[in-house]
Amino acid sequence: MKSHRLKPSLPAIIALAAALVIGSAVRATAEDYRDSSSRTLQGTWWVQVTTFTDCASRTPLVSFSALLTFAEGGTMTGTTTNPGFAIGQRSPDHGVWGRKRAPHSFRASSVALILFTTAPNFPVTPGFQAGSQRLDQTIALTAPDHFTSDAVTTFFDATGQPYRQGCATAIGERFE
Repeated sequence: MKSHRLKPSLPAIIALAAALVIGSAVRATAEDYRDSSSRTLQGTWWVQVTTFTDCASRTPLVSFSALLTFAEGGTMTGTTTNPGFAIGQRSPDHGVWGRKRAPHSFRASSVALILFTTAPNFPVTPGFQAGSQRLDQTIALTAPDHFTSDAVTTFFDATGQPYRQGCATAIGERFE
């Protein structure tokens, strides 16, 4: 008597293995989202920023709020309530972010346009030239829904020449 068992073909075995791998990846991604301990920087954050009088002494100068959104794929946007800028003077931030090698450590770089020049009005504002502001941050996720950040900000005039640099620190809380 002849056995009529089906022999699995190589393409069928490969398809089954691929389905198992893809199914596991989708399930792991869904579990990662539900498990807040595995969250990353992705999402929207309320941020409290403190600028310094200078980068060496780190003497606090002024504090203000910001909102930062870190999107899947490594892009980011943000907005600030920094009182040093005139109303409508500064555009929103646009930039990129990524994971650093250390666990829970990230970097982010963004730029905002300075749309018009304002004169200094101390102690409220040092004045800004039309051009741009670049912000480079090192961010540490201290808990699933909290981070700290150290930043260097550089201001450029309309020709692209830097004219001022500053430092800041920040704490962020995930917006949910």
